[in-house]
Amino acid sequence: MDSRLLEYYLRVAELGSINRAATDLGLSQPALSRHIASLEHEMQAQLFVRSQGGVRLTDAGRLLADRSRPLLRQFAILKEQVGERAAGQLSVGIPPSWHQALTSAFVARLLDEYPGIMLRMYEGVSNLLREHLLAGLLDLCIVPFDQTPATGYKQTPLLREPLVLVGHAESGLACDEPVSVTHLDGLKLILPARPNMLRTQIENALNRKSMTFRTIVETDTLRLCLELAGRSSGYTVVPACALQGHGLGDSIQWAPIKGMYLTWALYENEARAHSQAVLEGRRLLLSTLAESLKSGSWYGAEHVGTSLQR
Repeated sequence: MDSRLLEYYLRVAELGSINRAATDLGLSQPALSRHIASLEHEMQAQLFVRSQGGVRLTDAGRLLADRSRPLLRQFAILKEQVGERAAGQLSVGIPPSWHQALTSAFVARLLDEYPGIMLRMYEGVSNLLREHLLAGLLDLCIVPFDQTPATGYKQTPLLREPLVLVGHAESGLACDEPVSVTHLDGLKLILPARPNMLRTQIENALNRKSMTFRTIVETDTLRLCLELAGRSSGYTVVPACALQGHGLGDSIQWAPIKGMYLTWALYENEARAHSQAVLEGRRLLLSTLAESLKSGSWYGAEHVGTSLQR
């Protein structure tokens, strides 16, 4: 279907008059009438009831109007993205826990060194980023390592970091005193909803030891997890990088969980691997990550593989 037919149709529906819509669109009234008749023939339904005062939508016409507006918006976005890619667009997905450890510095460097690249950033929990991967929306993406990576993407292990238990100021947790996973038995937990990989890892660890898994809040908002922990509402488990620049002062305390780690990997869209924007973005991302690890501010993080070695 020609999208212009839907645009013409919606203008007639908005103005309630073929004559006024024709003037607005710069068409003759007979030409616009033919377009509307063609659309009705294609849809095999009467879309307007015509009268001397103008036109009004039928039930079928109202349904088409409601459904076609978001379709046209999506088509406009698709056209914009195609144009951006031709001009050097880079789409990157990074989890919110990496914001202070990597994302902020990476974006600043990219804008400074490559002002001609149009950057589209996605910050979201790992399961949401994986959905974006499967939809082909991302050129580069950092998510937990997966034994069965998404089709069409190259997976490269980057680093491993500990998972930490976060509680309120009086929780007795200390960063230099690791706790066993048994410490989580029966705690009120604030965690992301399934199928988040961190949530799955915690749940499986407790189930293997026949311990009580008790979730009181499910949220994909990292900041809310930390704030609720600081208010004594419960405890949360986050990767260590999430504590960089958390800004909550002494309201939270934390401790690493013995034997529990998260391995992160870089996903690269193989269909976009030869794009200059993607190549430069990849180089800059890995460079920024190597510098972040070298600074020593990332608790317990250690690179895996050779991607960060110079």
